[in-house]
Amino acid sequence: MTETLTYDCFLCSRQFKFGHGSYETGNFIRPWEIAVCRICYASNWDGIVPSTYPHLIKYLEGRGMPIKLNSKGWLPWPT
Repeated sequence: MTETLTYDCFLCSRQFKFGHGSYETGNFIRPWEIAVCRICYASNWDGIVPSTYPHLIKYLEGRGMPIKLNSKGWLPWPT
């Protein structure tokens, strides 16, 4: 039997599940060490607006991670 794990989205705090047969999936952003729901990931495919999620910027700065905004002034997902 496969275990399904429940996470809180780092961006919106919505709960979602990882696991076999789960339809509320999300993504683990390994370079940032955060989990985000599929809605936030898909809605921000072209970059995260810093003013919408200022806690992400503070988190990344607190971990000493570089903040490099794209031409729109948004934070792209790490590759």
